[in-house]
Amino acid sequence: MRSEKLFKKAIKIFPGGVNSPVRFYQPYPRFIKYGKGQRIWDVDGNAYTDYVLAYGPLILGHGNKTIAKAIAKRSEEGTMFGAPTEEELKLGEIIARNANLDMLRFVNSGGEATYHALRLSRFVTKRKKILKVKGGYHGTHDFNYPGEFVKEIDFNDSQALKDELSSREYAAFIIEPIMGNVGVILPEQGYLQDVREYTEKFGTLYISDEVITGFRTKFGIYSDKYEPDLVTLGKIIGGGAPLAAYGGREEFMKNVRPAGEFRQAGTYAGNPLSVSAGLAAMKILQKKDYGKLNYLSNVAAGILEKSGVTVNMATGMLSMHFSDDKIRNYSQIDTRLYNDIWAKLFPYSLSSGIFIAPSPEETMFISFSHTLKDITRDMELISRRVEEIWKK
Repeated sequence: MRSEKLFKKAIKIFPGGVNSPVRFYQPYPRFIKYGKGQRIWDVDGNAYTDYVLAYGPLILGHGNKTIAKAIAKRSEEGTMFGAPTEEELKLGEIIARNANLDMLRFVNSGGEATYHALRLSRFVTKRKKILKVKGGYHGTHDFNYPGEFVKEIDFNDSQALKDELSSREYAAFIIEPIMGNVGVILPEQGYLQDVREYTEKFGTLYISDEVITGFRTKFGIYSDKYEPDLVTLGKIIGGGAPLAAYGGREEFMKNVRPAGEFRQAGTYAGNPLSVSAGLAAMKILQKKDYGKLNYLSNVAAGILEKSGVTVNMATGMLSMHFSDDKIRNYSQIDTRLYNDIWAKLFPYSLSSGIFIAPSPEETMFISFSHTLKDITRDMELISRRVEEIWKK
């Protein structure tokens, strides 16, 4: 197996043999050679239907010709300049208009976007503490983990939110409107309205982390009607290239240098290659029927539910929760049980030509490239295997 040989070399160079821990699984990860549409092929020639989609960015599937041409054209004309380009302005206008942002700043990753949004919230409020949701993931920086300045509460718990914010010591409450890094967990009716009401009442900035949900459930952001103060975006807006953004109300964004005194800069911010890919992707997505994506997601969820487990879904994303009960927050998740089941399901899926994330806490993604035939075949196989495991 060539993947095995490559991994033996990689483990001597990279910690654990990979450059992100989510890519590792026993006995070794498959090294991917190329992808097209909804499928990927590893270096040993094995094909898989891909439901990881690079952990979310590839809503149009692999190897989109329009995006590839845009990147190639830009690479021939210059890959970066340390100066503005017309393409970044065009992309910024599309994102701002459809995400209801007064202003935005491009950065390189979702983690970078959330980090600077949280820093900005502390700058404008003169408060130090951050409130977040248990299981919410906002990048590998200190603001993502509970500590001296960071506290966590349960998702969908309006009373806990109100109690914490009433102290008036939090600069921001950051939340994924749909949780996606502990499996999909949806907001209950009225919860996001409460988030808007309580953050405004107690002078805390409401940051909607839409790195996963932005331009996935519709051409825009999930939380637009709740009018968050700041929004973070990533994944889809780069068209498969590294690009992210944070933005929101002008009264806050005008503090960012050089307009104001909030320090934030980046050599690769608004990189022409990424911007060109993102602009091409946005132009395609503007014309896409998200109803089709929602239909495929509903079909997938319906098949998986036949296994007897709880399935949560939104347009383009879904996950199984190994419980008889509705899952409304991370505290209800039995991580040991989930991992035990996944240890049996993941190798089976891989051997069946179905590429899902190695961890049960990651979301399964569906792209516009997936077909009803793909969904039906793959979800039936997964559902039957889960039913066998779950009954035991």
